Amino acid sequence: MTTPVYVSPFTGTVVTPTDVSYFALEFSTDQQLYWPATVNPPQVPAARIIDCTPTAGSLTIALPAGNQGTVGADILFRNLGAYDIVITDFTGGGSFTLAVGLAKYVYLSDNSTEAGIWQNVTFGAGTSVADAATLAGAGLTTVSGKLATTQNIVDITATPVVNDASRAATFVWSAGAGTFNLPNIFTLSPGWYIGFRNAGSGSLSIIPVSPALINGVSSIVVNPGDSGFIFYDIGTGGFITVGLTAPSSSAFTAETFDVDAITGNTLDLVSYAPIIQTYIAQTGTRTQTLNVVLPAITQIYVWSNNTNQVGYDITFQITGSSQPPIAIPTGAIVTVLSDGTNLFLLNQGTTGVYYAADGTAAAPAFSFNSDTSTGMYLAGTGVLGLSANGTELIDIDGSNALQPYVNVKATLNAQLISGGKF
Repeated sequence: MTTPVYVSPFTGTVVTPTDVSYFALEFSTDQQLYWPATVNPPQVPAARIIDCTPTAGSLTIALPAGNQGTVGADILFRNLGAYDIVITDFTGGGSFTLAVGLAKYVYLSDNSTEAGIWQNVTFGAGTSVADAATLAGAGLTTVSGKLATTQNIVDITATPVVNDASRAATFVWSAGAGTFNLPNIFTLSPGWYIGFRNAGSGSLSIIPVSPALINGVSSIVVNPGDSGFIFYDIGTGGFITVGLTAPSSSAFTAETFDVDAITGNTLDLVSYAPIIQTYIAQTGTRTQTLNVVLPAITQIYVWSNNTNQVGYDITFQITGSSQPPIAIPTGAIVTVLSDGTNLFLLNQGTTGVYYAADGTAAAPAFSFNSDTSTGMYLAGTGVLGLSANGTELIDIDGSNALQPYVNVKATLNAQLISGGKF
């Protein structure tokens, strides 16, 4: 072993240079280290511990002059950056690489030359940008070299392919009525989950592969505006939702619309359609029919055309549906069923007046629980039909006010008239 250069004139022992315990070194150019006893700012001191963060590749750190330090002087380098670092002696030789995420312990074993002889020992890996990026998987990302949670937003307008690799993705539906198929539970890893939001105009059916259930049922329906998370419950072998508002069977929404205050010929209720809708005309200035567009969801509506405008109708149609609009005349109050594609008029009336569907001879509008093929129906404009056992027997025809008549399409038996069968 060589004799140290620096000795105390009082004791004859080695003089240790002034110590700097820690230095955080972020750099974009090559760096030269200097012993703390001789360093002059902005020179970089050879601290006992140096956390290195290179912001570019192919950078070098040169150790301080060996003949200005004492044997046993040491430095712990730790690479926190995304690039490898080359560490050399003072003259540029004796180099070794400090890889991303590693720490190396360096100590001076010979100070007889300017270069000196430096030994190094690899301490191990530590957290770094590259390590975090390598560890990041589904639902994880890196922020400033550290792992952070994230969501992968997937915008869809058609049924997506959902599998185990979809973990932590959030699917945003932006079309009309549609279907969302969940993967087979036997292909999923424990802890699997996804997010969802119905940002479209129609209901979204979420269906697992049988025999798996979701929330204890074979499928659920998500209405526009609803959102939540779906988790694979390995304990039950099915799926559960978190954050999805449970539908209420007793909630009714209502709103009154002034048709004269609506600009244009269309009222768009796709994003919000109250169950009870009343239409009024405050000034009576509208001259054109108003078409109301509804979301493609399953719903029951009650509509009241209270505009009191003669000959003025309001029409209703489901968005994206090929069904012709349903016209509701002034004064009418109707109950309508929507299946997401078509509208079905259940009944129509006004205050004190009831309007039924037209019906047919086989299925008259007015019939009986025990015999639905016998009753009364509208056989034609101005024609009242009576049917029995699905067959039209009598027409009361007033279509021509000057020649009204009763048309009997069966044998007439007048029992109080002698020979009254004809």
